[in-house]
Amino acid sequence: MKDSGFGSFLAGVVIGGLIGTAIGLLLAPESGEELRETMSGYVDAKKAALGEAVNEGKAAAEEARATMMAALQRDAVDEVEAEGGAS
Repeated sequence: MKDSGFGSFLAGVVIGGLIGTAIGLLLAPESGEELRETMSGYVDAKKAALGEAVNEGKAAAEEARATMMAALQRDAVDEVEAEGGAS
């Protein structure tokens, strides 16, 4: 039987993944519990930063909307006044 090479490639990926996982576990600087706590703190900080960015974005969007609405109303008043003076 002729090997197409895909089976060899797949075996290499699996073996490489297992070796990488084993090395990672052996060289990990923290225990699993410590790593989970560290990651939890990191994720919580990123969530807080994202929430703050979303709130700032909402405030900026509301400010831009208010500015556009005010400009639109000014333009409408100016247009009505111009039509009133032309009549």
